[in-house]
Amino acid sequence: MAENKKYTIRKILAVSVWIILASGIVVLLVAAMTKKNTEQITGVDIKITGSHNNYFVNKKEVLTILEKVNGKKLEKSSVNAIDLTAMENSLVKNDWIEKAELFFDNNKVLQVKVIEREPIARIFTVSGASFYMDSSLTKLPLSDKFSARLPVFTSFPTDVRVLGKQDSALLSEIKIISEYIDSHPFWMAQIDQVDILNGGTFELIPKLGNQLIHFGDAQDCDQKFNKLLAFYKQVETNVGWNKYSVLDIQYKNQVVGVIRDAAEIKSDSLKTVEIMKSIIAEAEKNANDSTQIQLPQPPDNDDKIIESPVSDNTIPETNNRNKINSKNQSGTGKQKVTNHSLSNEKPNPDPAVKKADAKNAKSEIKREPKAVMAPKSDY
Repeated sequence: MAENKKYTIRKILAVSVWIILASGIVVLLVAAMTKKNTEQITGVDIKITGSHNNYFVNKKEVLTILEKVNGKKLEKSSVNAIDLTAMENSLVKNDWIEKAELFFDNNKVLQVKVIEREPIARIFTVSGASFYMDSSLTKLPLSDKFSARLPVFTSFPTDVRVLGKQDSALLSEIKIISEYIDSHPFWMAQIDQVDILNGGTFELIPKLGNQLIHFGDAQDCDQKFNKLLAFYKQVETNVGWNKYSVLDIQYKNQVVGVIRDAAEIKSDSLKTVEIMKSIIAEAEKNANDSTQIQLPQPPDNDDKIIESPVSDNTIPETNNRNKINSKNQSGTGKQKVTNHSLSNEKPNPDPAVKKADAKNAKSEIKREPKAVMAPKSDY
């Protein structure tokens, strides 16, 4: 009986000790948390990330948003006075912020992690307004901090912020084409802009080659670009970059080319002569200046230049207005349609044509950009 009584007393004492220890730990934790919450924050660390580090939103803007929600400077605030959820919600309302995360580290520093939206295309509407689009098809406003180098699309049919089903589908096709162009340095350098036609199809405007390229819709996008590249390698490098006014790559395993008519060839050739005359005049003007490069003087009889024969296979590059003219005139005059099958056999051009192409390539003049950058718009 005595032994049972001693065992009960020891058990009660042990339980009492554990209760006291647990209570002490809880009190210490509460005290530590209370002390931490009442202490002022020691700093703010803002990190902004994006795939290409464009930074359309900067740290100053993020800090301004946080302090507006807080109602005062963050450095003068205590830890428990910071409403992290409200700050996160306020940050993601910014058009350029996709995600935001806020938390305190062990040193009472407010960590702010911001993920910026990544634009994938620059789009111009039929009214001249302009906006960016990201991979989630979100329309983004222009920025006065940074202008991204992206594929340019023109003639988007509407300016409204909330799009209908048809316009949303068009943005999906723009995304496919834009991401393909942006992922291939050659096409980023070659494609000047992409025009959206009334039927929802696309037309490419190249930098090299004075022609329009009928692309169709975004279906089989990679195959169409591969087909166009094969045409460049097998045909245009041999017959000249300006022989065709239109290239159609919508059809499977073939490229349909419309040969430029005689009127267009003559017009482009005369403009090229005028450009060459201006270059010669500038060379004559600087001939007596020892600091300038001395160029060979042209013959006295300029008529020889004007009356030079025009090659049927190639014409020199002119400025971008020729592309717009060729687009408007592609349906006039007599045109010859050539259907090129993309095989491994390479054409064997006339040596005289190759020589003319090489000469014209050297005299190629840098052209103006086709897409006019519209001023910032709130669309």
